[in-house]
Amino acid sequence: MKALIRLIIAALIIHATWRAGTVFWRNYQFRDGVQQTAQFSGRRSDGELIEQVMGMAKAYQIPLDPERLIVRRTENHTLIDASYDERIELVPRYFYPWRFDINVDALTLISR
Repeated sequence: MKALIRLIIAALIIHATWRAGTVFWRNYQFRDGVQQTAQFSGRRSDGELIEQVMGMAKAYQIPLDPERLIVRRTENHTLIDASYDERIELVPRYFYPWRFDINVDALTLISR
């Protein structure tokens, strides 16, 4: 009986780790893509940057609302801020809401 309980607990831990790890890995890849987009923004308009970030969000299955995506520029910087909420299934049929915030400040060598 103890072995069965330990096996169930181990399975739950593996399940939660897999589910959370997958969500965090997608967030890491998306954040890296947003960082590269900001660094190499060059002469692209803010609208083009928003389209590119939203395309990446779709590719990585990130539930990003365009209204929660902000692109700002200063003289030599491109700043991209985004936030989204994702539900992580830690235990089967139990979802935990998690907020992801992305704040990228990249130095751009080519000004607009």
